[in-house]
Amino acid sequence: MLKKNYKESYGLIVLLLLLINGCASQSDTNELEDDIKLSNRSSCFNTMDIRDYRVLDRSNLIVYGRPKSRSYHLKISPPNLDESGLDMISFKSWSGRVCGFAGDELIIPDSLFEQRYSIVSVTQLDEAGHYNLMVQYGKAEPLQEIEPETSSSPEISRELDKENKESNDEQ
Repeated sequence: MLKKNYKESYGLIVLLLLLINGCASQSDTNELEDDIKLSNRSSCFNTMDIRDYRVLDRSNLIVYGRPKSRSYHLKISPPNLDESGLDMISFKSWSGRVCGFAGDELIIPDSLFEQRYSIVSVTQLDEAGHYNLMVQYGKAEPLQEIEPETSSSPEISRELDKENKESNDEQ
């Protein structure tokens, strides 16, 4: 009798291990797919390629690489950039490439102190994306402004059939 319970317990343990292993491998697959999706979102640039920049607001700026048509949108933290302009910027990265990973920093040298900001994200911009970002932050004029209609609420009209019209006349 003891042998029978042992065999049943062994079978249950094997089944339980198979279920756990199946769930773990499914979880690993999902994590790998998530990592691939996340890697497609982020862009990187070489710190030596950056030639110019433009501050959009206290936490956003665009940096321009070689050629100048290659631009990147950077989000920084804490949001404390001077919107009136900066004299110079530089970057700190462990690899020489800035991707918005931990340790990537925007450095603003000052006469006394260096201000350091964490780079939260880096997105490469195409021509349309660059233009849309500039319009969004008020640094460029939109190509076409759409004015809302100034008329009052729309009127809805419908024709009543003869039966409904006659019944309304009788009442």
